[in-house]
Amino acid sequence: MKKKYWELNHPILRIIQHLAFWVLSFLVFLNLFKTGAKPEKVDYVYTLLFQLSLLPAVYLNLKLLLLKLGNRKTILFYLISLAAIILLFSWINYSFFDNWSAKVFPDYFFISYFTFKEVILFFSVYVVITTLLKLSKSWFFVSQLQKELLEKEKQKAEVELKALKAQINPHFFFNTLNSIYSMALDKDDRLPNTVLQLSDLMRYFLYKSQNNFIPLEKELTAVNDYIALQKLRSDAQLDIETKMSGEIGDRQIAPLLLITFLENAFKHGAKGSSENTFIRLDIKVEKNKLNFVVENNKGIIDEVNTGEYNGLGLENVKRQLELLYPGKHLLNIKDQPDRFSVALQLSL
Repeated sequence: MKKKYWELNHPILRIIQHLAFWVLSFLVFLNLFKTGAKPEKVDYVYTLLFQLSLLPAVYLNLKLLLLKLGNRKTILFYLISLAAIILLFSWINYSFFDNWSAKVFPDYFFISYFTFKEVILFFSVYVVITTLLKLSKSWFFVSQLQKELLEKEKQKAEVELKALKAQINPHFFFNTLNSIYSMALDKDDRLPNTVLQLSDLMRYFLYKSQNNFIPLEKELTAVNDYIALQKLRSDAQLDIETKMSGEIGDRQIAPLLLITFLENAFKHGAKGSSENTFIRLDIKVEKNKLNFVVENNKGIIDEVNTGEYNGLGLENVKRQLELLYPGKHLLNIKDQPDRFSVALQLSL
């Protein structure tokens, strides 16, 4: 992609910036070095020669030494090399105006306006100023690149998040529709009400899950609807224990997180052929923390279900947590021989 002329790092613009700097520098020097009220020809020549002696010191530092300053090990080498360059060209400047100028320019009478120590100080200050300008410009470009990278990472995360949600939704409905299909085969009278409850959940999935965050109250309502839906088709031996406590207020949460863990509990606990089937759900809201714990027994289905979709929901919700709650969540999954539990803590 071609660089635009107005981009700060465009080669043409960089040349213009350097020329503008040296022109401004020349005008400042001219007013500093002039001997009368107005600059004379000799003042222009003196200022130009003085500035030309600065060029090698400045650009050797900017284009050579600074590029090699990569870590702490090179700092000493940089400082020694920079001091050597300043001393060398300060000496050249002082010697030229004090001794050599009469031979090079016999028509002009030049003398050094400064002592050798003052010339060294002058060169040092000038090199420091140009170095700071270079570093500030580099810092600006690094900041711009960081912003661009962060924006690209944000866009990438949003795209990935949408893809994850697209995977979770069909996965959830796939299992729920299987349950409805079983009820239809059994000609269960509760089927119409079950379909209505499913439609409410579908509405929640289709419209609410498009946002990264929704009111916590709506997610908990969806959790209750899901449990009610599953109770209609669960075996009478299934023991479902639900506890919800705390002030919800206006807190928000990423949609589908809790439902995905709950769906996994019903899939691998309630559907198993084990006796004493149970699901225990405990949700607590304390200040700005949400503590979610769900535990279920493990049925025979856990040993035989090795299909393509096994574990897909949990892996997706883990990735969602990484994207939406980086450093703000604790997830503890325990897979024991007779039970499976998930403990999630979120900073809301």
